Order: sequence, then structure tokens, then C-alpha cells
Amino acid sequence: MERKSVVQPVIIKGIGLHRGNLIKLTIRPHNKGIIFVRKGLKIPVKPDNIVDTRLNTTLGLRGVSISTIEHLMSALFGLGITDCEVEVSGDEIPAMDGSALPFVEHIEQAGIISLESELSSIVIESSLNVRRGDSWIEASPGNFRVSYEIDFPEVAIGRQCLEYTGNGYVHEIAPARTFGRLTDVEKMRAQGLALGGGLHNAVVVDAEKVLNPEGLRFADEFVRHKVLDILGDLWTLGAPLEAEIRAYKANHELHIELAKMIQSEYLGSNSK
Repeated sequence: MERKSVVQPVIIKGIGLHRGNLIKLTIRPHNKGIIFVRKGLKIPVKPDNIVDTRLNTTLGLRGVSISTIEHLMSALFGLGITDCEVEVSGDEIPAMDGSALPFVEHIEQAGIISLESELSSIVIESSLNVRRGDSWIEASPGNFRVSYEIDFPEVAIGRQCLEYTGNGYVHEIAPARTFGRLTDVEKMRAQGLALGGGLHNAVVVDAEKVLNPEGLRFADEFVRHKVLDILGDLWTLGAPLEAEIRAYKANHELHIELAKMIQSEYLGSNSK
């Protein structure tokens, strides 16, 4: 694929989901992959530098970390941004409205430029899979495709399936917001987390009810957001995948474990 970066610096400000602090984010033109910068330390985005996946995807190096990078990474994937430098003033990415759409809109407004060079695909030649209980994810040979299925006991979410083949990201995937169960939100806040979260930046459900007054953006917004997440997590590989990705009741831990397996097995050896 064609390598791309931003035309000019993109400045985004917003509240972090977990700490609740105001964060300034600056995305700058670059030509050596995607690199995050915090406290003067440059942290290359790659699966090996993902240090935590319990509640989000956290990038880290030498004791410096930046959490919740997945929505921004997804936006970069959706816009085909292969190279940029992302400087962050705090330890997490702004939550914005809980989706990738605000990042998409800021980047599109700043402009995207071709670097006039090509980025090789990672071609999956044999199946790889990761399983945890009844949750699993796998990458198999084939053209790029993501098939995702979720199944929650809450009636408001239930069972949803989605297949994404790489088209329509901005309108069909980017607007899907992160979501959580009311009981989980209460537990996180008791632990000093989700301090910046609310109905303005997440879909919250309680049994059969969606608590957000405006309702859902899509009838299947929950699974669309899971696809948003996995696209961001797999973009940590820094190259497009030529593979069929299937996931069932997966999460950031499984996404990143698969990305690390792909990096170990293929990156730099079976690319084109």
C-alpha cells in the first residue's frame, strides 16, 4: 500500500477516560512509521511495545506508558496513515466521544499526504490462533477480511456479528462508540478508573436498557466498535495484513497476542 502521513500538525485536546485529566495530543508529519512521544521518549508502535491489555491497549517503553491508544490507531488505519509522530502530554489518549470519528475528522481537516513510497503487506501463509476459554481469534490465509462475533448476557447487547472487508471505514466503523455495563463502570470508578467516562463518551447498558438518552448510532454499534478496536490493535504491526481474521468474544489481550504471533512468525520474512 501507499505510505501516507499528515500534511501538517494536528492538535487535539480532550479528557482521558480513566484519569479524567485534560490531554493535549499533537500528530506531526513523519516518514519512519508511527511513533508516540511522551516525556521526550520516542516509543515506536509495534506489538512488542504493548505493555498492558487489561482494559485497553497500552503502549510503553522504559517505564513510560500511554494507554488507550486503540481508537487513535484505528483512525490511522482507516485513513491509511502509515507514518506519523504522536506527542502526548499525559499518560492516556483523549477519549473524545468514545469512537474514532473525532480523530478521523481532525486528521482529514489537516490533510493527508502521500510519501511516494510503498509499504509491503504481511501475507499470512498458515493459520495462527489464540484461545482463552470460549473466546478465540485466528488469522488464516486469504484476502483481508475481519469477521467478528460477540455474545453478551445483557439483552441490550446480546449476540451480534459483523464482517468488514476494508471499505466504508469512516462511515460504518469510525462512529461506533466504546461501551460498558453499568456494573463494570461502577467497579472501575471504585478503583479510581473511568474517572473521565460518562454517557458523553461511552454507551452504557443496564440489562435490557441502553442508558444513553440519544440511543445507539447503529443497531449493532457494539460489534462495530469491537471491529474498530481490532483494526487499531492490528495496526500496531505497522503494515497491512493479507489475511482473514476471525474473532469470537475476543478482547484487546487476544488481539495483541495474535499481533505478537504474526510479528514473530512473519514480519520481515514473508512480506511483499
